[in-house]
Amino acid sequence: MAGIGFELKKILKRDTFLSEFKAYFYAALVSSGPWLMSVVCLGILGITKGTGLSYSEHEIFRSTIVYTYAFSLMYVGSIQLVVTRYLADQLYLENEKITLPTFFTCMVLVLGGGSVFSVLCYFPFKISLLHKFDGIILFLLVSMIWVCMIFLSVIKDFVSIVYAFAGGTLTSIFAAPYIGKLFGTEGYLMGYTLGQAVIFFWLLSKILIEFPVSGLWNKELFQYFRKYWDLIVIGFVYNLAIWSDKMVFWFAPDSRLIVPWFRTHDFYEGAVFFSYLTIVPALALFMVNIETNFYEHYRHYYGKIMGKQSLSSIRKEKNIMVSKLKDSLRMVFIFQGAITSVCLIFAPILVRMAHLIPVQIPIFRISLIGSFLQILLAMNIIILFYFDLRRHVMAVALLFLFSNVLFSMITTKLGVSFYGYGYAYACFVSLMLAFHLLDKSVNDLEYITFAKQPVH
Repeated sequence: MAGIGFELKKILKRDTFLSEFKAYFYAALVSSGPWLMSVVCLGILGITKGTGLSYSEHEIFRSTIVYTYAFSLMYVGSIQLVVTRYLADQLYLENEKITLPTFFTCMVLVLGGGSVFSVLCYFPFKISLLHKFDGIILFLLVSMIWVCMIFLSVIKDFVSIVYAFAGGTLTSIFAAPYIGKLFGTEGYLMGYTLGQAVIFFWLLSKILIEFPVSGLWNKELFQYFRKYWDLIVIGFVYNLAIWSDKMVFWFAPDSRLIVPWFRTHDFYEGAVFFSYLTIVPALALFMVNIETNFYEHYRHYYGKIMGKQSLSSIRKEKNIMVSKLKDSLRMVFIFQGAITSVCLIFAPILVRMAHLIPVQIPIFRISLIGSFLQILLAMNIIILFYFDLRRHVMAVALLFLFSNVLFSMITTKLGVSFYGYGYAYACFVSLMLAFHLLDKSVNDLEYITFAKQPVH
């Protein structure tokens, strides 16, 4: 996240329990805010089973939300990494004035392309015209919230971000049933969309207030799209990989067609989504550690290289940096391992609390292990990005995509007892490749760093 380390350090400098809690909460919100709030919101609306709606109408509403988040994540993911890289480079150069023009440029790209994409996607669905219109608006709003997340890390008013997500989520929870009583499924979706609009416009207002207007268009950003085309591929492939197992199950023999082209899998989706919630604390812990402890030594290491320090001095700093990296990974491994173990033991109780059915307990358990492996995979990928090893990340993302599709297809043939194993094994093999590449790269870091330098 571009610039988040600066804000986390400021919060942690206060050295109180409350400041530490704020730092971890901030990291969790910035790293997982939109999908975390959407899962919470869907969970609460799911418990009420859509007041005033029939079961099939509520299923259409729920599938609209799931599809919107899946495809908006893949769509925005294709530009997200490039924009993050550009913003991080400019913030490092203390060129903060480009922030707002870059944001406006992203808005034009995302809203322009997203309008065409969402209209084409919704065209074949057998739902009302008003529902399609609601769905398109929701897709654009959620896509823009993803874009705001890139810029959120440099907003200094942390409390307003919390208010934005809390206010928007509460609006969705209360407005959906209320408007749903008046206009049925379309009204229900309208109420949910209203909450997402509150989040977006709240965040937009903070971005507009925080940064000076120095232009409306940033053509320099497009040079990064040409230069870092591999980040476009990585962003799309990795997000597609995350959703690929769900897509395979949408077309499994025991999947269900709600209305033409809305499909769902009753056993698989809910259990996997629920397991994702368990990795939020680990993600926050890793982000705080990596953006504060590790990043400080990362800058020292490259500072010594740029300052043409002696090889022994560079290697000494590298050892400290690697030590901090191992500490961060070990801490997350222990912390997340404990959370996953507790959830595995109490899985029947948790499944009942989430209003899932007993047959989903084994799927939830193996998904917990898969989520544990996925968060470790994400951490290895983030570290590879720090060392600018984009081709390595691309190899890992492609393996994750192909293995998740292949293994999930196999498990749909083997039956319900094997559901979730495809996702877990895909995470495992991808993690092994990522770990191997990271370990090899860290060992050869001096060679990789100097070999990348231009020859004059």
